[in-house]
Amino acid sequence: MTSKIYLKGVRAYGYVGYLPEENVLGQWFEVDATLWVDFEKSTHSDDIDDTVNYISCIRKIENLIQTEKFKLIERLVGAIADSLLEDQKITQVEVKVIKHPPIPNFQGSVAVEILRSRPQASAATNVKTSESVSEIKTISTPKPQADSNTPSTAINSTSIQIISIHTDGACSKNPGPGGWGVVIHFSDGSTKELGGGIRETTNNQMELQGAISALEFLSTHKQSAPVDLYTDSKYVLDGITKWIKGWKKNGWKTKDNKPVKNQEFWQQLDPLNSSNIRWHWVEGHSGDPDNERCDAIARSYTSKYS
Repeated sequence: MTSKIYLKGVRAYGYVGYLPEENVLGQWFEVDATLWVDFEKSTHSDDIDDTVNYISCIRKIENLIQTEKFKLIERLVGAIADSLLEDQKITQVEVKVIKHPPIPNFQGSVAVEILRSRPQASAATNVKTSESVSEIKTISTPKPQADSNTPSTAINSTSIQIISIHTDGACSKNPGPGGWGVVIHFSDGSTKELGGGIRETTNNQMELQGAISALEFLSTHKQSAPVDLYTDSKYVLDGITKWIKGWKKNGWKTKDNKPVKNQEFWQQLDPLNSSNIRWHWVEGHSGDPDNERCDAIARSYTSKYS
């Protein structure tokens, strides 16, 4: 028997839209997704491998909203459905995307919903269908009063390799509004940009969040080739390559037996790190184009929460 997992209210800031204002200013998108999954075994085993990692699904949704610039919301909802169906444990998805377009004298919202199932093999030998079963409907609903949440942060192709990643973080007043930015380079010459922010944070936390989000993106791509990751934070670089082993051995305490600062961030970053990732330090604001771009993304999110 196949059961369902419901993801409700996944929110991210993106630039999908047909109107020029949507492409330039962007807007918040909210996604509800239903995943058809047979997780009966996990109800006994308590093992994540026997069900779907919904955190990965949430990240996929957020990444697509933040990085793609489709003209149509219908294209976005289809891309989200296809991305979720990459997980072989998911047999069918229902995805609903809601936005509040800047249409004059319109205070409501527009929602697009799709039901899509995994393509099934044809009965004929060596023949497979490339079509999915899908249903799309557009709905207008009253505009809710929504507060801004922190956007967080997958690429669908596994044939194109990631060759380098740049990350950066920024914060106003420290602590205060902050943001992070990521620039990812692929072997075919293309790039992806990720970004997000938090209303109350610190510069070091945003530096860490940039690295976390970058490696979360990398984990969904799945590749064996080494990746060069560049950060202008010696705090992040030394922490992940030198200090963290001692922290863990000492029960997340420093040499002075004090609690490690930003422990929750380090505990997210640590399992994402691997010998496949080559860490590098680059001097900030020194003219490196990728570092400058990451800084610009981070500061754009900082200003959103200021």
